[in-house]
Amino acid sequence: MTESSPDFIIKPADYKEAIKNNEDFYIQFNTLTPSVEALIIRIIHRYLEEYDILYIKDTVISVAKELINNAIKANLKRLYFKLKGLDISKTEDYRNGMEHFKQEAYHDDEQNFLEKLKNSNFVVRVAFKTFGEQIHLSVINNIEILEAELKKIQSRISKAYKYKDISDAFEDVLDESEGAGLGLIMAMMLCKNTGLGPDSFKIFRKDDRTIATLSIPQNLVKKEKNVEITEKLVKEIDEIPAFPENIAAIQKLCTSPDVTIKEISEHISRDPALTTSILKLANSAGYLTIRKVDTIEEAVMKIGIKGINTLLVASGAFNIMDSRYKRYEAIRKTSYKRAFYAQKLSLHSHQSKNSEFAYLGALLADIGKIVLLSIDEKLQEKLKQIAGYKGLEDTNLLEEISLGLSHSTLGSLIVKKWRFNDALITAIELNRRPHLAPDNLKQLIYTIYIADCLVEIESRRFRFEFIDEDVLDYLNLNSKTQFEKLHSTLKESYESQS
Repeated sequence: MTESSPDFIIKPADYKEAIKNNEDFYIQFNTLTPSVEALIIRIIHRYLEEYDILYIKDTVISVAKELINNAIKANLKRLYFKLKGLDISKTEDYRNGMEHFKQEAYHDDEQNFLEKLKNSNFVVRVAFKTFGEQIHLSVINNIEILEAELKKIQSRISKAYKYKDISDAFEDVLDESEGAGLGLIMAMMLCKNTGLGPDSFKIFRKDDRTIATLSIPQNLVKKEKNVEITEKLVKEIDEIPAFPENIAAIQKLCTSPDVTIKEISEHISRDPALTTSILKLANSAGYLTIRKVDTIEEAVMKIGIKGINTLLVASGAFNIMDSRYKRYEAIRKTSYKRAFYAQKLSLHSHQSKNSEFAYLGALLADIGKIVLLSIDEKLQEKLKQIAGYKGLEDTNLLEEISLGLSHSTLGSLIVKKWRFNDALITAIELNRRPHLAPDNLKQLIYTIYIADCLVEIESRRFRFEFIDEDVLDYLNLNSKTQFEKLHSTLKESYESQS
């Protein structure tokens, strides 16, 4: 999508060529429609990719969306005051206007006001510029910010780098009449965790415009995840039991060229709990079986030694989680569906040799979330509260702000302790950050990522337009019609086994 449309104007029209040639470019619009949002996300991806700093993509997107939404809100506020015949620069008019602005413009008559904004002269421009050793992303709206508004924002920025976690910020702004500032503070804390200093963000007035700029050094060095991890998390990982020796022994037996199905079945059957766990997994909707299996010997025959080895790993992991933490059925159910989709996608892509790995990586992708939910319930409740307050469904970014790591990273630390295969460890860590996938693991990580996207789309937390373009191209899934057809087929297949 490189040409102008009724929703936006982009200059030059081919932003990919502009990035390649180190030219300035911008996209301009009145409202953040789905097509505009999707295009901005893809532009940011391509722009950061050019400078090999894709690892800050999620942070930059989050900051950009916060700035854009604030700019649109400011424009909508000016339009509202204009339609009401109020002078926003006068204290009494401002007080009277703000008394009803949010209720009328965002609730009672939102669609009408947004339609009027769409046809107004109030616009937002997102500009990309390379200058010296810095790249700049600026969000510009063609109105002049009020002095009181500017002071409030600058106060938020000065505080953002001082908060220890997002809970402090939440308590600080929750009681304010407009609830303003939390989103901007979250954006600044993300910048802080990414390694961007307090001088990386500026907001100012120029002529009759308001400009907010995020500046990123081209040579920004990728920092290891050295943001403080609480002692409680470190202690928790240390105390998680080692992987069961009996399972490791059976896995070793499975690698023997002379082993028989009967021998493997007998070893598994000696452990009733393991037998029950494997049969449950084999018969779950999340695993591909021809028909229901009632015995371990039948399971080995139907699934094969490679499949049994996969279920051994999954059983061991879940048994440890169940023995130490509360059961989270919603997470388990989502994991089964994601694993099913990943395994099916591997087979669809003629990657049958990777199908078991894809299943296992997708099944264990949220293992860190189980730990996080269990050891710090108060923080998680706070994150959920904040997520609801800001209209966010996924707390991944909030986890990274508050803890310095996401549950995906925590999950990779857990399976690393269990000495899992390096590829599986990396797949669990990067399943939501596919742009970091090494070349030799792209197929595996991209498959798990797409499987997760399918689950998120079904829960209405995601859209096809937001999926990483490179992943879609790599897997030949860039046709929305074909993608939706494949999704429908996978969903029907899963539901038929449920």
